[in-house]
Amino acid sequence: MLMVILQTIIPVFFTIALGKILSSKGVLNAGGIAQVKNLCVNVFLPVMAFDALIHGSYSKDSIVLISLEFFMLFSAWGIGFLIKKFFDVSIRDYIPYALPTYEGGLFGWALIAILVGEKNLFYIISMDIFSGVFGFTVMYIGFKIINGEQPSKKEIALSIAKNPLIISVVLGFTGAALGLGKTIDNSSFAALYSKLIGMFTAPLTTLILVSIGSGLTFSRNIISRGIKFTVVRILIQSVICILVLKIIGWTIGMNGILLLSLLMYFSCPPSFLISIYSQKKEAVEFSSAVISLQIIFALAVFSLLLVFSAKLLP
Repeated sequence: MLMVILQTIIPVFFTIALGKILSSKGVLNAGGIAQVKNLCVNVFLPVMAFDALIHGSYSKDSIVLISLEFFMLFSAWGIGFLIKKFFDVSIRDYIPYALPTYEGGLFGWALIAILVGEKNLFYIISMDIFSGVFGFTVMYIGFKIINGEQPSKKEIALSIAKNPLIISVVLGFTGAALGLGKTIDNSSFAALYSKLIGMFTAPLTTLILVSIGSGLTFSRNIISRGIKFTVVRILIQSVICILVLKIIGWTIGMNGILLLSLLMYFSCPPSFLISIYSQKKEAVEFSSAVISLQIIFALAVFSLLLVFSAKLLP
């Protein structure tokens, strides 16, 4: 058992460390990493999301999970406004937007797939898409206002409508409703389809982990700005997580796959959009620190969950 765990954990940490080394040596620069992320977000992740969703099984349980995602996002967002006064004035306005959202696509999905398998990602993908919508609407508007701009309704609508990941999720839900997954699996093209999907999804985890490693920040000045908030975020998300798990237990019931997926998901850093939307120096340093610290925390949680996964999975 120990060897199986080590065989999973060591490659993850090695790949992340490789990303950091390649970045520090200049093999991968900021422009190169940006291109890798764009490739993942605009091509590989949408393919994975579409495939997982058309093979998913949906019922009233899915509605409960999606409703809980709304609860998770807006409760944390509201709490952010209540507690922002306790933080330094230079980062105070960013607190409500760094507290909610979960970076599933460029972080959580890869680790959750390792824990429960790619075919079981439909639990999280169906929820996480609304974290993306929150990022492209509420967070987008909030950061625009903080930066002294006022986005138009057209800009907001286009940021959602043109997003490949959102498009793939819509197509995935549509395909699931039409039974597309079963149709493909029972057709003579099943092997070809599986081969094509594998070509897109196979490199995804490695590329994401390398990108994560390249962005890790260990500067004392930068990290110190994010420690207080990171601790607060972990505590608040832990309370929300307990409430969500209890609600699921009372309503649709819990299973090992869903439990592992949610625990990993709640441990994810906030959406990487906070670093993309940040323009002011204080905001850039704050988002870098928070994301780096939360990634380290999430990897620690991943390691623990991997230990218990054999007992929880069927």
